[in-house]
Amino acid sequence: MSSQEANKKKLKGIRPSVDLLTASHNHVRFLEECDQLPALRDEGILRQALYRYQSFFLPLAANHKNKILEAPVDVAWVWHCHMLCPNSYCADCERLLNGFVVDHTLLRNEKAKKKSLLETKELWQKEYPDHPFDVALDPSQVIPSYRDGETSFSYDIISAASRQKEFGYQVSLPHYQDRTFLEAALTRYRKFLLLKLLRPSMFIVPCYDMDLMWHTHQLFPVAYKQDTEKMYGKIFNHDDSVNDRSEGSKLNNADKATREAWREEYGQNFSQFGAMYRGPNPAGKLASVHPDEILALRTRSATITCEKLELVTFPAVNNNMRLKVYTSANDKIMECIETLKGPNKIWRGKSLFSTVFKTRYVNCLKFSLEDSTGWACFKSKVTVANAMCDLLLLLEEQPLAGQETIHELIAKGGDCNFQISFKLALSPVKEGPVLLSLKAGQYTRAVMPENLESIWGPIPLPRLPPGTDNWCEVASHSVLNHRGEVQFTCRLIHCLSLLQSAVHVFYRDKMVCVGHLIGNDTVPVPAQLRHKYSCVYLNPRAGDRAIVIKNHDGDWAILVGRWIGYRKGVAGVPGTYSQRGKKGIPGSPGHLTIKLWKKSTDKIEHIPLEYEKGSFTVSMRNSMINLKTGSVMIDVGGFRNINAIVCVSHGDFWPSRPFIGVIIYSKRLGVFMVAEHG
Repeated sequence: MSSQEANKKKLKGIRPSVDLLTASHNHVRFLEECDQLPALRDEGILRQALYRYQSFFLPLAANHKNKILEAPVDVAWVWHCHMLCPNSYCADCERLLNGFVVDHTLLRNEKAKKKSLLETKELWQKEYPDHPFDVALDPSQVIPSYRDGETSFSYDIISAASRQKEFGYQVSLPHYQDRTFLEAALTRYRKFLLLKLLRPSMFIVPCYDMDLMWHTHQLFPVAYKQDTEKMYGKIFNHDDSVNDRSEGSKLNNADKATREAWREEYGQNFSQFGAMYRGPNPAGKLASVHPDEILALRTRSATITCEKLELVTFPAVNNNMRLKVYTSANDKIMECIETLKGPNKIWRGKSLFSTVFKTRYVNCLKFSLEDSTGWACFKSKVTVANAMCDLLLLLEEQPLAGQETIHELIAKGGDCNFQISFKLALSPVKEGPVLLSLKAGQYTRAVMPENLESIWGPIPLPRLPPGTDNWCEVASHSVLNHRGEVQFTCRLIHCLSLLQSAVHVFYRDKMVCVGHLIGNDTVPVPAQLRHKYSCVYLNPRAGDRAIVIKNHDGDWAILVGRWIGYRKGVAGVPGTYSQRGKKGIPGSPGHLTIKLWKKSTDKIEHIPLEYEKGSFTVSMRNSMINLKTGSVMIDVGGFRNINAIVCVSHGDFWPSRPFIGVIIYSKRLGVFMVAEHG
């Protein structure tokens, strides 16, 4: 019998005594809950929680040995971190609580957990009437006596809390709650435990799927102590303080040794799709854009009504002259809204002309003075002078939903011979959609050192051999508002040596969003999942490519793109005298399909881009994207909650190499690459 076959038999005896499948699911939910509370990163909040944990919660739990209590979330977090050093946790409990180890469970559903939390609150209030069970998770409201109170734990729980926030990021993608993926993770965790039994002196480094199971097991401290003492004769301790991943470090060397040992003992690859290191948590590493700055991009609309108009100076014309009034976008005439006829040079009226002026389409009023020449049926109209009045700034200076205002304005021609004064009533200004357009730049070659986060942003990159220059293809594109002003700069990077493509978005001089390629080290393949419709996966055989989008809050979304429908054409066969011809089969370039998973909703949207059918417009929620022109319109009704808008850099990239990018708005902003094809 080979050693690998023997290990299969030994593996049957390695079974944790708790339901880690259910517990790991609840564990991830708890990590998500804590991730939504930025205050749990604040040292003052953590020190307050640590004091409450030692002074109130642990003694309360020891006084009710027949119950497993639920802690308020700040205490629950430091308790969680403490349990992940099982040697110290058990030793501290025994020292502080007369030999009693406080147990914990992750097997309660939400309803049972809430019920237990209420029971704990009642016990707390009865035992500690002068000390609140719930405290404000606000650094400015920390209770000084709690924050500065002494604790006597043998383990640095404050530092551990920071590390566990990083762990939560590694297991935050939806496949970490898929039953099939977790079943495989549990099997691999059992192999991990067996490997420690086979090689007791080895420092074993787990992948994150088995690490989730290991952490979950430790969160049943009594069961974990019993299980590992039965296997190893002592508690199998967990050391999460080793984090240096550089070449030659303890962690790096241990990872290589673990891979070799895994292959020798099980004949399998140690690495697992969707279970490898994703890089550090990007939360807080990018700048944010204030919501007011984003909302300032909106267009405006108002009803304009002219009550008086006078030709102040004008060229010589006869009495048959006419004055035409147009709305225009700069010099481009959009609509004629009124024609005023001579011989008058001053016109008055309650409404000489009136129109809804929308800055999404127009920005000026244009006045054209026409004169008649010839006589009888040979008469013709000739434009003798034009004058313009820019209303864009006027509308944007008005408060939204204010009151009607009256304005005396002047329209001037190219010379001083034509000048018009007019009185305009402006209705309360309403907000309109946001209009953005992409102005493409050119690619150049540049060296971008892969070890400088200040250049790359929060993108995990491998290290090149010393002395190797990291040459990249880099382009900078401009995103313009409806006034033609540059609002954002998008830097696109393609790096062959690192097999990486990325997009940086800058608001002024601040990097506010990053998008970059990810592979199967981050997301699984379809065969690993039970519920494919609710998880992000990557099928390289089908040509999938994936992008993760990060902003100030961390991961915002993942997109998976696939080119489908490509069909090579087949030439027809001409007929002959004795044989009928055959029709040819037209080819098709296919089209790009996109799946968008948004972290905030944990939902997947499907976005088809069927431009081989001549359709270059895509609707996404409250936005309209024109892929041909590279422009985006965001409806004001959904602007505050808009999630993503697709735009395309055209020119050299279209149609042979379309580059699709997305601009994201959700109080934050970013741009990222979806795919290139060609």
